[in-house]
Amino acid sequence: RLLILLLSGTTSSVALSQSLPAGSIWSYTLVNGSQLLDDCPICDRVTIAVPMRGTFQMRFVQQGPLFFTYALDNISFTAAGNGHSYKVTGKGVFQIGGEVATQQSLSLQVQIDDGLTNQLCYLTNGFSTVTRLWPMLQVAVDQTNGTVARQFHLQIDAAPLREIWFSATQRFQAGAWNAPTNIVGAGDLISSVGREVKTDLDLARALGIQFAGVDLGLKDIDVLPAGEIVFSFNQTAFSSTLGALHPGDLLSDQGRILRTNLGLISAFVPAAPVPPDLGLSALQLMDSGEIWFSIQTNFFSKALGREIQAGDLLSDQGTLVKSNAQLLAAFNPVDTTNDYGLNSVFVWPSGEIWFSTAKPFLTVISNYYSPGDLLSDQGYLVYSNAELLAPFVPTNAPPTLGLDALYIISDVVPAGAPPQLGKPLLTNSPPFSLAFPFKSSGHVFQLERASSLDQPFLPVAPITTDQLLIDPGARINQPQGFYRLHQW
Repeated sequence: RLLILLLSGTTSSVALSQSLPAGSIWSYTLVNGSQLLDDCPICDRVTIAVPMRGTFQMRFVQQGPLFFTYALDNISFTAAGNGHSYKVTGKGVFQIGGEVATQQSLSLQVQIDDGLTNQLCYLTNGFSTVTRLWPMLQVAVDQTNGTVARQFHLQIDAAPLREIWFSATQRFQAGAWNAPTNIVGAGDLISSVGREVKTDLDLARALGIQFAGVDLGLKDIDVLPAGEIVFSFNQTAFSSTLGALHPGDLLSDQGRILRTNLGLISAFVPAAPVPPDLGLSALQLMDSGEIWFSIQTNFFSKALGREIQAGDLLSDQGTLVKSNAQLLAAFNPVDTTNDYGLNSVFVWPSGEIWFSTAKPFLTVISNYYSPGDLLSDQGYLVYSNAELLAPFVPTNAPPTLGLDALYIISDVVPAGAPPQLGKPLLTNSPPFSLAFPFKSSGHVFQLERASSLDQPFLPVAPITTDQLLIDPGARINQPQGFYRLHQW
């Protein structure tokens, strides 16, 4: 017998002030720039600096007259490089606010384990000026209980994300997987945690496309309510139900064409001669109903009286959201007149834009960015292409594999109304499992289980867009289970 209690779970929407709604918990992930410094103030040795990665959770505590206070829970960082390795675990307190300028303070109580010693360390930054747009974090903390022989410093650059879904521009072998099923195609949607989300065959199945073993390529994607994935391919394909599908058409994994390419650009009144397809690269469907996108072929807009370039971010309402030069302005490229293309885009509720370019560029301070790097319009590198792909351990691959599709799973993005849960079903695929059907206006979903209500709910399967979630082997040696559906 299995006792099952179904609980509907949902995330809360972002507060554009400095507060999380009461009871909310946001999961954060460290991004590029985070590092651990192991210093010896009285030694002649060079300070050991190694990149740091990991996660933590931010929980609202209270709102005071000037500052919002949050708890940092479940800090779990690893720092490794140059023959050194560290584990950082613990908790902290974060404050943000101020009377005039926005300031932030972070105090940490953590264990730092270098494999030989495991020290209890207290670190803080006092109060400092906020340098990233909320809810992004950038703060450096220094150890207050260090010695003259050893002192730690942590640089924490973090974003409120759980996973990044993306695709590469060319196929590669995943060294982390076993052959022969370790080929990742250019049309496959993959995750930053090192798994495959959907193959191009999965995405195109409902479209009636006959594959000939060739990657169709996956341009940018977005996920609509009820888990509908919208996307475009990089090649022309023929559908047995819809006819010819062009690279610039906006398609759905539910088997429909949302917009044709010419329909997307019609409000710009392109000047003749208009090619049959201008392509589609970056894509995001806004809450307002607008579609933000970029094209692959330049054209002249009679409505705007200007040339539209492949790197410009456009709205289907006929407006230029941001030019390529505006997206890259904070990086200060050496050549400000060149168009570097726009392959993918994700817009945060704060208005910050993450994106990737189609061409590399060099900045005035000699920083080089490749087409596969994930960038912020605030002027910083979120992840290099190598960092994004590291969990897959690519083999026989060029230095950069590019970055096309982009979708961020974050607790700050509104999740929609609570789901309607159906009765659990018995299934033997896989054996002795439980299936949970449901209906929801959320975008992506994850099934969580606890052995009792005083225990934490833990995921039983990866985050997905599917509306039938399975707990594999749930009916084996499990007297009771409490289930919760988490949606984003």
